[in-house]
Amino acid sequence: MSRVLRIGLAVAFLAIMAIASSGTVMRVYASGGMGRSSGHCEDLFDLRWTFDWDFTFGTILSIINMALAAVLLTAYIGIYRKMRTEFNLVLIIVALTLLCFSIVANPLVSAVLGYEGSGLGPFFILPDIFALAALSALLYLSLKY
Repeated sequence: MSRVLRIGLAVAFLAIMAIASSGTVMRVYASGGMGRSSGHCEDLFDLRWTFDWDFTFGTILSIINMALAAVLLTAYIGIYRKMRTEFNLVLIIVALTLLCFSIVANPLVSAVLGYEGSGLGPFFILPDIFALAALSALLYLSLKY
């Protein structure tokens, strides 16, 4: 099995897993809100479960972006081991930055930290869509050559 086919199958598997898990993605946040807690332990267990389409779609895009950035980072590290050029170090830094962006932009991270959605609707997802396009182009070019 060729290298490109193995990487393609791994990315496809991660994308399918992200889409399959989207049905179970739930946003949990304290119903009392930030700073309005009464200080009792019961407030920690007073949770609401909501399903928002932008939250679910943003989570799917973030997981796909994380998978693509991880594959891209591994490809760039492999290229750097062969060539040892400074340009490849910059590409590794770019891939690592995109991986960090995908982790931080994941709506699950903001939900776990207690922040609610921004109310931007579809504009909430646009940065993830642009990052997906950039990661796809970089991954295509790095696997092509």
